Amino acid sequence: MLEVESLSASAGAFRLRNIDLMVAEGECHAVLGPSGSGKSTLLNAVLGILPPQHGRIRLDGADITHEPIECRGLGYLPQQIGLFPHLTVRDNVTYSARARGLPVAKFKPLMDKLIEATGIGALLPRLPHTLSGGERQRVALVRALTSQPRLVLLDEPFTSLNQSLRRELWWLMRDLQQQQRLTVLLVTHDLTEAYFLANRISVLMDGCIQQAGDKVTVYRQPATRNVAHFLGVNNLWDGIVTGHESGRLTIECPTLGFATSLPAGNKPLLPQTRVVVGILAEHVVLRDAEHPPKSNERLLTGSIRLLDFGPRWLIQFHHAASDLVLELHMNRRTAEHFGLTDKQSDITVGLPDSDLFWMPAD
Repeated sequence: MLEVESLSASAGAFRLRNIDLMVAEGECHAVLGPSGSGKSTLLNAVLGILPPQHGRIRLDGADITHEPIECRGLGYLPQQIGLFPHLTVRDNVTYSARARGLPVAKFKPLMDKLIEATGIGALLPRLPHTLSGGERQRVALVRALTSQPRLVLLDEPFTSLNQSLRRELWWLMRDLQQQQRLTVLLVTHDLTEAYFLANRISVLMDGCIQQAGDKVTVYRQPATRNVAHFLGVNNLWDGIVTGHESGRLTIECPTLGFATSLPAGNKPLLPQTRVVVGILAEHVVLRDAEHPPKSNERLLTGSIRLLDFGPRWLIQFHHAASDLVLELHMNRRTAEHFGLTDKQSDITVGLPDSDLFWMPAD
Protein backbone atom coordinates (compact mmCIF):
# COMPACT_ATOMS: atom_id res chain seq x y z
CA MET A 1 0.00 0.00 0.00
CA LEU A 2 1.18 3.49 -0.90
CA GLU A 3 0.40 6.40 1.42
CA VAL A 4 1.24 9.99 0.49
CA GLU A 5 0.57 12.38 3.35
CA SER A 6 0.55 16.21 3.15
CA LEU A 7 3.18 16.11 0.43
CA SER A 8 4.59 19.36 -0.96
CA ALA A 9 7.36 19.55 -3.57
CA SER A 10 8.70 22.10 -6.04
CA ALA A 11 9.95 21.76 -9.60
CA GLY A 12 11.28 25.13 -10.69
CA ALA A 13 8.54 27.71 -10.12
CA PHE A 14 5.84 25.03 -9.88
CA ARG A 15 4.74 23.78 -6.47
CA LEU A 16 2.81 20.65 -5.55
CA ARG A 17 0.78 21.41 -2.41
CA ASN A 18 -0.49 19.21 0.43
CA ILE A 19 -1.09 16.04 -1.55
CA ASP A 20 -2.91 13.24 0.30
CA LEU A 21 -3.15 10.00 -1.65
CA MET A 22 -3.59 6.33 -0.81
CA VAL A 23 -3.27 3.37 -3.16
CA ALA A 24 -4.51 0.15 -1.58
CA GLU A 25 -2.62 -3.11 -2.08
CA GLY A 26 -3.62 -4.76 -5.36
CA GLU A 27 -5.37 -1.61 -6.60
CA CYS A 28 -4.77 0.65 -9.59
CA HIS A 29 -5.16 4.32 -8.71
CA ALA A 30 -5.09 6.98 -11.43
CA VAL A 31 -3.95 10.56 -10.92
CA LEU A 32 -5.76 12.40 -13.70
CA GLY A 33 -4.98 15.94 -14.73
CA PRO A 34 -4.14 18.30 -17.61
CA SER A 35 -0.63 19.16 -18.71
CA GLY A 36 1.12 21.27 -16.11
CA SER A 37 -1.07 20.08 -13.25
CA GLY A 38 1.80 18.45 -11.33
CA LYS A 39 1.47 14.79 -12.32
CA SER A 40 5.15 14.33 -13.18
CA THR A 41 6.22 16.24 -10.07
CA LEU A 42 4.17 13.89 -7.91
CA LEU A 43 5.55 10.83 -9.69
CA ASN A 44 9.13 12.06 -9.33
CA ALA A 45 8.60 12.56 -5.61
CA VAL A 46 7.28 9.02 -5.19
CA LEU A 47 10.15 7.69 -7.32
CA GLY A 48 12.71 9.50 -5.19
CA ILE A 49 14.00 11.75 -7.99
CA LEU A 50 12.58 14.90 -6.41
CA PRO A 51 12.99 15.44 -2.64
CA PRO A 52 9.78 16.61 -0.92
CA GLN A 53 9.79 19.87 0.99
CA HIS A 54 7.11 18.62 3.34
CA GLY A 55 5.11 15.48 4.03
CA ARG A 56 5.65 11.73 4.09
CA ILE A 57 5.64 8.84 1.61
CA ARG A 58 5.06 5.36 3.02
CA LEU A 59 5.10 2.04 1.21
CA ASP A 60 3.71 -1.00 3.01
CA GLY A 61 3.94 0.98 6.24
CA ALA A 62 7.64 1.88 5.86
CA ASP A 63 8.67 5.52 5.49
CA ILE A 64 10.49 5.86 2.14
CA THR A 65 10.37 9.68 1.95
CA HIS A 66 14.16 9.98 1.86
CA GLU A 67 15.10 6.48 0.67
CA PRO A 68 17.32 6.28 -2.44
CA ILE A 69 15.43 5.35 -5.59
CA GLU A 70 17.19 1.98 -5.87
CA CYS A 71 16.03 0.99 -2.38
CA ARG A 72 12.32 1.68 -2.87
CA GLY A 73 11.37 -1.50 -4.71
CA LEU A 74 9.48 0.28 -7.46
CA GLY A 75 8.65 -0.70 -11.01
CA TYR A 76 8.57 2.21 -13.45
CA LEU A 77 7.19 2.52 -16.97
CA PRO A 78 7.87 6.05 -18.33
CA GLN A 79 6.64 7.80 -21.46
CA GLN A 80 10.11 7.54 -22.98
CA ILE A 81 10.51 3.82 -22.55
CA GLY A 82 14.26 3.90 -21.94
CA LEU A 83 15.27 0.44 -23.16
CA PHE A 84 19.03 0.02 -23.30
CA PRO A 85 19.86 0.10 -27.03
CA HIS A 86 22.97 -2.08 -26.73
CA LEU A 87 21.21 -4.88 -24.82
CA THR A 88 19.01 -7.57 -26.28
CA VAL A 89 15.35 -7.78 -25.26
CA ARG A 90 16.24 -10.66 -22.93
CA ASP A 91 18.93 -8.62 -21.18
CA ASN A 92 16.67 -5.57 -20.98
CA VAL A 93 13.93 -7.65 -19.37
CA THR A 94 16.23 -9.10 -16.71
CA TYR A 95 18.18 -5.90 -16.05
CA SER A 96 16.13 -4.47 -13.17
CA ALA A 97 15.81 -7.81 -11.38
CA ARG A 98 19.56 -8.44 -11.63
CA ALA A 99 20.38 -4.88 -10.56
CA ARG A 100 18.43 -5.52 -7.36
CA GLY A 101 20.34 -8.70 -6.75
CA LEU A 102 17.41 -11.07 -7.18
CA PRO A 103 18.45 -14.67 -7.83
CA VAL A 104 17.38 -15.98 -11.23
CA ALA A 105 15.37 -18.73 -9.54
CA LYS A 106 13.30 -16.10 -7.76
CA PHE A 107 12.38 -13.86 -10.71
CA LYS A 108 12.40 -16.34 -13.63
CA PRO A 109 8.98 -17.99 -12.98
CA LEU A 110 7.22 -14.61 -13.02
CA MET A 111 9.30 -13.41 -15.97
CA ASP A 112 8.34 -16.47 -17.99
CA LYS A 113 4.66 -15.87 -17.24
CA LEU A 114 4.95 -12.26 -18.29
CA ILE A 115 6.78 -13.13 -21.49
CA GLU A 116 4.04 -15.59 -22.38
CA ALA A 117 1.24 -13.17 -21.48
CA THR A 118 2.71 -10.34 -23.55
CA GLY A 119 3.80 -12.53 -26.47
CA ILE A 120 7.38 -11.23 -26.62
CA GLY A 121 9.10 -14.64 -26.58
CA ALA A 122 10.19 -14.40 -30.21
CA LEU A 123 11.69 -10.96 -29.56
CA LEU A 124 14.15 -12.00 -26.83
CA PRO A 125 17.31 -12.17 -29.01
CA ARG A 126 16.59 -8.89 -30.82
CA LEU A 127 17.82 -5.36 -30.13
CA PRO A 128 15.36 -2.53 -29.27
CA HIS A 129 15.89 -0.58 -32.50
CA THR A 130 14.46 -3.52 -34.48
CA LEU A 131 11.17 -3.45 -32.56
CA SER A 132 7.93 -1.60 -33.29
CA GLY A 133 6.53 0.92 -30.80
CA GLY A 134 4.04 -1.58 -29.43
CA GLU A 135 6.71 -4.27 -29.07
CA ARG A 136 8.96 -1.87 -27.15
CA GLN A 137 6.10 -1.02 -24.82
CA ARG A 138 5.53 -4.70 -24.07
CA VAL A 139 9.23 -5.27 -23.38
CA ALA A 140 9.34 -2.25 -21.07
CA LEU A 141 6.25 -3.51 -19.25
CA VAL A 142 7.78 -6.95 -18.67
CA ARG A 143 11.02 -5.32 -17.49
CA ALA A 144 9.12 -3.16 -14.99
CA LEU A 145 7.25 -6.15 -13.54
CA THR A 146 9.93 -8.86 -13.58
CA SER A 147 11.72 -7.37 -10.56
CA GLN A 148 8.56 -8.02 -8.50
CA PRO A 149 8.06 -4.39 -7.45
CA ARG A 150 6.01 -3.43 -4.41
CA LEU A 151 4.55 -0.57 -6.44
CA VAL A 152 4.31 -0.01 -10.21
CA LEU A 153 4.42 3.57 -11.51
CA LEU A 154 2.99 4.26 -14.97
CA ASP A 155 3.80 7.66 -16.47
CA GLU A 156 1.43 7.96 -19.46
CA PRO A 157 3.28 5.06 -21.12
CA PHE A 158 0.74 4.48 -23.91
CA THR A 159 0.29 8.09 -25.09
CA SER A 160 2.49 7.81 -28.19
CA LEU A 161 0.70 4.73 -29.56
CA ASN A 162 -2.14 4.70 -32.05
CA GLN A 163 -5.63 4.19 -30.64
CA SER A 164 -6.08 0.50 -31.46
CA LEU A 165 -2.66 -0.46 -30.08
CA ARG A 166 -3.22 1.69 -27.01
CA ARG A 167 -6.48 -0.10 -26.24
CA GLU A 168 -4.82 -3.48 -26.79
CA LEU A 169 -2.19 -2.61 -24.21
CA TRP A 170 -4.83 -1.29 -21.81
CA TRP A 171 -6.43 -4.73 -21.84
CA LEU A 172 -3.05 -6.38 -21.32
CA MET A 173 -2.14 -4.06 -18.45
CA ARG A 174 -5.48 -4.50 -16.73
CA ASP A 175 -5.30 -8.30 -17.03
CA LEU A 176 -1.76 -8.36 -15.60
CA GLN A 177 -2.69 -5.98 -12.80
CA GLN A 178 -5.62 -8.13 -11.75
CA GLN A 179 -3.89 -11.51 -12.19
CA GLN A 180 -0.74 -10.49 -10.32
CA ARG A 181 -2.59 -8.21 -7.84
CA LEU A 182 -0.23 -5.38 -8.67
CA THR A 183 -0.37 -2.10 -6.77
CA VAL A 184 -0.28 0.55 -9.50
CA LEU A 185 -0.10 4.34 -9.55
CA LEU A 186 -0.97 5.66 -13.02
CA VAL A 187 -0.63 9.31 -14.03
CA THR A 188 -2.47 10.34 -17.17
CA HIS A 189 -4.39 13.17 -18.84
CA ASP A 190 -6.70 10.67 -20.58
CA LEU A 191 -10.03 10.11 -18.81
CA THR A 192 -10.79 6.98 -20.84
CA GLU A 193 -7.43 5.44 -19.91
CA ALA A 194 -7.90 6.29 -16.23
CA TYR A 195 -11.46 4.95 -16.23
CA PHE A 196 -10.45 1.73 -17.96
CA LEU A 197 -7.40 0.88 -15.85
CA ALA A 198 -8.09 2.34 -12.41
CA ASN A 199 -10.33 1.49 -9.49
CA ARG A 200 -10.08 4.97 -8.00
CA ILE A 201 -9.22 8.40 -9.43
CA SER A 202 -7.68 11.57 -8.02
CA VAL A 203 -8.07 14.71 -10.14
CA LEU A 204 -4.96 16.89 -9.89
CA MET A 205 -5.15 20.51 -11.05
CA ASP A 206 -2.84 23.45 -10.34
CA GLY A 207 -0.74 21.39 -7.94
CA CYS A 208 -3.65 20.33 -5.70
CA ILE A 209 -5.97 17.32 -5.52
CA GLN A 210 -9.36 18.75 -6.48
CA GLN A 211 -11.36 15.54 -6.09
CA ALA A 212 -10.72 11.89 -5.23
CA GLY A 213 -12.91 8.83 -5.02
CA ASP A 214 -14.17 5.81 -6.92
CA LYS A 215 -14.14 6.41 -10.65
CA VAL A 216 -17.91 6.29 -11.14
CA THR A 217 -18.57 8.96 -8.51
CA VAL A 218 -15.80 11.25 -9.74
CA TYR A 219 -17.12 11.14 -13.31
CA ARG A 220 -20.84 11.33 -12.54
CA GLN A 221 -20.59 13.88 -9.74
CA PRO A 222 -17.66 16.23 -10.32
CA ALA A 223 -16.90 18.36 -7.28
CA THR A 224 -16.13 21.69 -8.98
CA ARG A 225 -16.83 23.44 -12.25
CA ASN A 226 -13.13 23.19 -13.21
CA VAL A 227 -13.12 19.44 -12.62
CA ALA A 228 -16.33 19.07 -14.61
CA HIS A 229 -14.93 20.99 -17.59
CA PHE A 230 -11.73 18.93 -17.52
CA LEU A 231 -13.80 15.73 -17.54
CA GLY A 232 -15.70 17.01 -20.59
CA VAL A 233 -18.94 17.94 -18.80
CA ASN A 234 -20.35 21.07 -20.44
CA ASN A 235 -24.00 20.91 -19.38
CA LEU A 236 -23.63 23.19 -16.34
CA TRP A 237 -25.92 25.98 -15.13
CA ASP A 238 -26.10 28.36 -12.22
CA GLY A 239 -28.67 27.57 -9.57
CA ILE A 240 -29.74 28.77 -6.14
CA VAL A 241 -30.88 26.76 -3.13
CA THR A 242 -34.44 27.64 -2.12
CA GLY A 243 -35.08 24.90 0.43
CA HIS A 244 -33.59 22.00 2.40
CA GLU A 245 -35.77 19.24 3.81
CA SER A 246 -35.43 15.52 4.57
CA GLY A 247 -31.89 15.33 3.20
CA ARG A 248 -32.75 16.97 -0.11
CA LEU A 249 -32.12 20.40 -1.59
CA THR A 250 -34.62 22.31 -3.66
CA ILE A 251 -32.63 24.16 -6.31
CA GLU A 252 -34.06 26.79 -8.63
CA CYS A 253 -32.32 26.87 -12.01
CA PRO A 254 -33.42 29.89 -14.07
CA THR A 255 -31.62 28.82 -17.25
CA LEU A 256 -33.43 25.48 -17.30
CA GLY A 257 -36.71 27.12 -16.27
CA PHE A 258 -37.54 24.78 -13.40
CA ALA A 259 -36.69 23.83 -9.83
CA THR A 260 -35.43 20.38 -8.94
CA SER A 261 -34.99 18.36 -5.75
CA LEU A 262 -31.58 16.73 -5.40
CA PRO A 263 -29.87 14.79 -2.57
CA ALA A 264 -28.07 17.15 -0.20
CA GLY A 265 -25.33 14.63 0.62
CA ASN A 266 -23.12 15.67 3.51
CA LYS A 267 -23.17 19.36 2.55
CA PRO A 268 -26.14 21.08 4.22
CA LEU A 269 -26.61 24.45 2.55
CA LEU A 270 -28.60 27.49 3.61
CA PRO A 271 -31.30 28.97 1.37
CA GLN A 272 -30.00 31.47 -1.20
CA THR A 273 -26.69 29.60 -1.48
CA ARG A 274 -25.47 29.63 -5.07
CA VAL A 275 -24.67 26.28 -6.67
CA VAL A 276 -24.09 24.76 -10.10
CA VAL A 277 -26.45 22.16 -11.58
CA GLY A 278 -25.28 19.73 -14.27
CA ILE A 279 -26.00 16.60 -16.25
CA LEU A 280 -23.76 14.37 -18.39
CA ALA A 281 -24.33 14.57 -22.14
CA GLU A 282 -25.06 10.84 -22.31
CA HIS A 283 -27.84 11.18 -19.71
CA VAL A 284 -29.91 13.61 -21.80
CA VAL A 285 -32.51 11.51 -23.66
CA LEU A 286 -34.58 12.00 -26.80
CA ARG A 287 -38.35 11.70 -26.58
CA ASP A 288 -41.09 11.23 -29.21
CA ALA A 289 -44.42 9.42 -29.58
CA GLU A 290 -42.70 6.02 -29.65
CA HIS A 291 -40.47 6.92 -26.72
CA PRO A 292 -42.68 8.83 -24.27
CA PRO A 293 -41.16 10.62 -21.29
CA LYS A 294 -40.90 9.01 -17.88
CA SER A 295 -42.39 10.50 -14.76
CA ASN A 296 -39.07 11.81 -13.42
CA GLU A 297 -38.01 13.71 -16.55
CA ARG A 298 -38.04 17.44 -17.28
CA LEU A 299 -38.93 18.07 -20.92
CA LEU A 300 -37.54 20.75 -23.22
CA THR A 301 -38.42 21.39 -26.87
CA GLY A 302 -36.18 22.92 -29.49
CA SER A 303 -33.95 22.23 -32.47
CA ILE A 304 -30.74 20.26 -32.92
CA ARG A 305 -27.47 20.40 -34.76
CA LEU A 306 -25.69 17.12 -35.49
CA LEU A 307 -21.93 16.76 -35.25
CA ASP A 308 -20.95 13.33 -36.53
CA PHE A 309 -17.64 11.93 -35.27
CA GLY A 310 -17.33 8.23 -35.93
CA PRO A 311 -19.34 5.69 -33.95
CA ARG A 312 -20.63 8.32 -31.51
CA TRP A 313 -22.58 11.45 -32.33
CA LEU A 314 -22.36 14.78 -30.56
CA ILE A 315 -25.66 16.65 -30.73
CA GLN A 316 -26.30 20.27 -29.81
CA PHE A 317 -29.82 20.96 -28.61
CA HIS A 318 -31.02 24.57 -28.78
CA HIS A 319 -33.99 25.32 -26.52
CA ALA A 320 -36.77 27.10 -28.37
CA ALA A 321 -37.78 29.34 -25.46
CA SER A 322 -34.34 30.51 -24.25
CA ASP A 323 -30.64 30.69 -25.07
CA LEU A 324 -30.06 27.29 -23.45
CA VAL A 325 -27.76 24.93 -25.40
CA LEU A 326 -27.45 21.29 -24.33
CA GLU A 327 -24.98 18.62 -25.40
CA LEU A 328 -26.15 15.07 -26.06
CA HIS A 329 -23.99 12.04 -26.84
CA MET A 330 -25.41 8.92 -28.43
CA ASN A 331 -24.35 6.12 -30.72
CA ARG A 332 -25.05 6.23 -34.43
CA ARG A 333 -27.74 3.54 -34.30
CA THR A 334 -29.81 5.50 -31.76
CA ALA A 335 -29.52 8.71 -33.78
CA GLU A 336 -30.59 6.91 -36.95
CA HIS A 337 -33.44 5.18 -35.09
CA PHE A 338 -34.87 8.60 -34.20
CA GLY A 339 -34.35 9.75 -37.80
CA LEU A 340 -32.31 12.75 -36.74
CA THR A 341 -31.19 15.22 -39.36
CA ASP A 342 -29.05 18.32 -39.06
CA LYS A 343 -30.84 21.53 -37.99
CA GLN A 344 -34.03 19.62 -37.24
CA SER A 345 -36.69 21.46 -35.21
CA ASP A 346 -39.49 20.33 -32.87
CA ILE A 347 -37.22 17.95 -31.01
CA THR A 348 -38.03 17.03 -27.41
CA VAL A 349 -35.38 16.02 -24.89
CA GLY A 350 -35.74 14.77 -21.35
CA LEU A 351 -33.55 15.51 -18.35
CA PRO A 352 -34.06 12.75 -15.75
CA ASP A 353 -34.08 14.16 -12.20
CA SER A 354 -32.07 11.14 -11.06
CA ASP A 355 -29.19 12.08 -13.39
CA LEU A 356 -28.96 15.75 -12.43
CA PHE A 357 -26.21 16.65 -9.97
CA TRP A 358 -25.11 19.79 -8.14
CA MET A 359 -21.85 21.23 -6.89
CA PRO A 360 -20.89 24.35 -4.94
CA ALA A 361 -20.48 27.48 -7.01
CA ASP A 362 -16.88 28.54 -7.54
